[in-house]
Amino acid sequence: MSSVETARQRYERRVRWLAGLGHRGSTTANEREAAEYLRGELSASGIEAALVPFAGHDTLAWVLLLPVAAAALGAALTWLTPWAGLVLGPAALATLILEQGTRADLLCRLLPRRPSQNAEARIPADGVPTRRIVLMGHYDSQRTGRIFDPQIAGRMEPVMARCPGPLKSPMFMPQLAMALQSLAALWALLSPGSIVASSVLGFTLLVYAVTAALLVQWGRSPYGPGASDNASGAAAVLALGERWRASTPGDGEPRPEGVELLLLLTGGEEAGLRGATEWIRAQRDDLRRVPTLFINIDTLGYGTPRFVGREHSIAGWPGVYPDAVLEVCHEAAERLGLADAGPHTLPLPTDALPFLVRGFPGVTVISFERHGLIPHYHQQSDTADNMDFDVAWRAVELGWAILQGLARR
Repeated sequence: MSSVETARQRYERRVRWLAGLGHRGSTTANEREAAEYLRGELSASGIEAALVPFAGHDTLAWVLLLPVAAAALGAALTWLTPWAGLVLGPAALATLILEQGTRADLLCRLLPRRPSQNAEARIPADGVPTRRIVLMGHYDSQRTGRIFDPQIAGRMEPVMARCPGPLKSPMFMPQLAMALQSLAALWALLSPGSIVASSVLGFTLLVYAVTAALLVQWGRSPYGPGASDNASGAAAVLALGERWRASTPGDGEPRPEGVELLLLLTGGEEAGLRGATEWIRAQRDDLRRVPTLFINIDTLGYGTPRFVGREHSIAGWPGVYPDAVLEVCHEAAERLGLADAGPHTLPLPTDALPFLVRGFPGVTVISFERHGLIPHYHQQSDTADNMDFDVAWRAVELGWAILQGLARR
């Protein structure tokens, strides 16, 4: 049996083990068990890894609910004092944008935080490090709320993929309501008793009520098994890290000298990109001492392997991948004969966003069907049996080609 076939079987075994936990919900005991498993797999292959703790949330739903509730309170109080709507509407909107862009923690500080962890490993450079590549993928899984229902998501994902800018945001309607609330409050301040202002405020309260109901249902839903999203990406990080460590100067695929590889398996991605955000906040100064790039791997096993050129936060904040990196990705995809590989735009964020908004270049490798469709996305049906492991392994090969290309550049 060839080494490539052995690596592929090991990859599938790891995905099935992680998905076999039933779920890896953020900050849960299962998430911790998954992190211990990944650390053990790295250690067994000769790559020493550590679990680095941080404080996270169990779901993104409550983080999103707080600004919506603040805006709703402002809208309701506007009939008594327009200043309430004029202050709380813009404040809630700014909170959504800053928090979901990973720029700041504001209202989410009011929520209890629970222990989570990243699994981290370092493969030193051959010689003095002149470049660093962070190879990452999250290992936690998402709750399965009605907002991810296939009948809804199947219709919305193609629409969101085509929409421009902020319209891609799944929080676009409440954000629009927050902006309208501010205008209505100003109108009510200048023209007390205005029917138009009252009608607009009534509309905003309706939007907030529907949004809150969906968020509460999501926040109370069970976690999914997360085979594709993202046991597939976590296992890919291990496979590529092992291949990188095994490649030495003089063999068939030597790794370039002076390139340090960091393996980062993040927790809490599904609860607001917490693991990646906390990691880069802690490492930012060190990362700037050596030119640093990243490769993020997320959600493999459906459609065809692709790479991302732009993604948006939950609140529509864009993260743009640099052209120089995308050129390397184009070349890698062409060598592998991949059609329509990218760059593509994602309406939702990945762990790449905290890196992009802080000026660190990189790329995300992902797989999906036409029009951005990801079957079984955040569903109980996201099991290993429903994955196409040939597609997933092809994406791992794309990740390796990109890794080699970035290292040599």
